[in-house]
Amino acid sequence: MDNTTDRRRRPGLLAEIILVVAVKLFLIFCLWYLFFSPEHRTDVTPQKMGDALLGAPAATSEPR
Repeated sequence: MDNTTDRRRRPGLLAEIILVVAVKLFLIFCLWYLFFSPEHRTDVTPQKMGDALLGAPAATSEPR
């Protein structure tokens, strides 16, 4: 191949690569926003963490 053929293909290839990378970044942002954004985080307190790891204390009930 000569240099003129390479130069003609390069801008199209560069534009395609830029488009693909931009679309992938947009999709990654959408996934983050839908599943990991601060709106979807639960409030974790030491009490909740202890209950999750050790189990909630058993409720005492009187026998009938």
